[in-house]
Amino acid sequence: MDIIIDDIVNLLATGLIPMLRISAMIIAAPLISLDVVSLPIRIVLAIVLTWVIYPLIEVPNLNPLSSEGMLILVREMFVGIAIAVTLQVVNGALILAGQALSMSMGLGMAQIMDPSAGTVPVLSSFLIIFSTLIFMSFGGHSLLFFLILQSFEFVPIGAVFDLDAVTLKVMAWTSMVFLGGILIAMPIMLTMLLVNLCLGIVTRSAPALNIFAVGFPAMILAGLALLIINLTNIAHRTEWLWVEAFTTARDIWIGV
Repeated sequence: MDIIIDDIVNLLATGLIPMLRISAMIIAAPLISLDVVSLPIRIVLAIVLTWVIYPLIEVPNLNPLSSEGMLILVREMFVGIAIAVTLQVVNGALILAGQALSMSMGLGMAQIMDPSAGTVPVLSSFLIIFSTLIFMSFGGHSLLFFLILQSFEFVPIGAVFDLDAVTLKVMAWTSMVFLGGILIAMPIMLTMLLVNLCLGIVTRSAPALNIFAVGFPAMILAGLALLIINLTNIAHRTEWLWVEAFTTARDIWIGV
């Protein structure tokens, strides 16, 4: 009986280490980090993933209460959070694109409470929902779980890596928030600039026209029409961002 109890305690102690990495990523990863995914579901998901991955990896025997054990636990949490932050950059780019489009269309004051990003323009919330559907359609959830398994191959438990180099790579990738947002919003923004130019010419030639009564409805209708026309382009660009995010999340840990 003592042998069985010792084995169970050892299994729980060693299983806690990979579970920390998995839990840290689940807390901040796209889709799973939404408030609609309750805490019990996240806990059960972390336990199930740990149970599936545990036989496939090598977990060293260590004392979690020692200084070395605590350092390894911190590293495991850092790896999971770094992967999740890398993927969350896509949502940041979509929020920025929605804000730029809302301002150019005259919908900047149309705010909505998004459970994953707080108070954002309504177009940002629409783009995030659109991105989530694209994420699920190409199997992003499967790639997310496969990325967890790959992370244990690239960075085994207890491995020492250059923390500064990894941090710089993640920070360099966060620039995609601005680049990706501009790439998504630029076609519509340029067209809306021409619409504003035409409205300015009309208002200049016919001062009796009320720019507030004519211009704002025209901008909103033109913006919505352009958004519908460019949905295909936005979908391709969003899928490209997700693919780049998964590739970057994997490449960051290669050779560290």
